Amino acid sequence: KLLRLAGVDQLHTGAIVGKMEGNVREILEMNEWLRSDFYGLKPVLPVASGGVDPTRVPRLLDLAGTELVINAGGGIHGHPCGTRAGARALRQSMDAWMAGKSLRDYAKTHVELGQALEEWGNR
Repeated sequence: KLLRLAGVDQLHTGAIVGKMEGNVREILEMNEWLRSDFYGLKPVLPVASGGVDPTRVPRLLDLAGTELVINAGGGIHGHPCGTRAGARALRQSMDAWMAGKSLRDYAKTHVELGQALEEWGNR
């Protein structure tokens, strides 16, 4: 509550998936509270990071929704074809989720996502 009173606009709350997994219910409740009305203060955008790569995005979005920041450092920079390909793969994983397609199917026409699936597996 103090951070919100201090005016933060983003706060790392846990990834739900990845190496910084926490209790799903607790993280989702915290995310909801950060976006709720609190004495007229602006909401805070939850940040999910820590082991997030393109293979984990669909589960993260299924659980947490789209009102959050996905901070995927290693999941972008660790792509076998470099940072630009990693950024594309992460975006492609979000696009696949929004289109209701599996990552495997979407990767058939999206090279960078296919490379990410080879690197990290289809978790």
